[in-house]
Amino acid sequence: MKKWLLFISTVILAVIVQGCSQKDPDLAGKGDKIKIVEFADYKCPYCKKVEDHIMPTLKKDYIDKGKADYQMVNVAFLGKDSIIGSRAGHAVKIYAPKQYLNFQQKIYTEQPETKDHKKPWINEKLLDGLIDELNISKQTKEEIKKDYKTKDSKSYKAAEKDKALAKEKKIDTVPVVYIDGQIVKDPYQFKYYKKLLEE
Repeated sequence: MKKWLLFISTVILAVIVQGCSQKDPDLAGKGDKIKIVEFADYKCPYCKKVEDHIMPTLKKDYIDKGKADYQMVNVAFLGKDSIIGSRAGHAVKIYAPKQYLNFQQKIYTEQPETKDHKKPWINEKLLDGLIDELNISKQTKEEIKKDYKTKDSKSYKAAEKDKALAKEKKIDTVPVVYIDGQIVKDPYQFKYYKKLLEE
């Protein structure tokens, strides 16, 4: 009986350990590059903490050096204006991919410091102004603006795809960060990113 209980306990422990370290293949990188996937919302103050305190190091040490690819999955569930921001972000990614992280940083900078972040603050005037600040041609700026404002455009569909992925992965709070398919234990402390990045 004791041997049987020991065997059952070992099997249960093995299943738990495997479940904790199991990779999500949809969120894992292919080839040599590490894939960083962040489920976030531009209106989320906790996501802004990741942007302010984690992204500069990720960008400098991994993304800019070509060691990692970064993807934000914009869950856009913190208000009707969230989806407008998501579409604009996708339009920047589509037409000026090298400027995307710059745009992301700019929009988080605009997030109200107080609890006013819950009120609608992302609008076309703000987004157009941020797009105008990007180091891209006037024509590209106009393409981005037109795309994010047009129903059924590329960015419109990409924003809907993000929402569907978040629903499929059962993301109900943000930020949630994956590195090569493994969830970052604490998205606010760089040591947990480094552990997965250096594996």
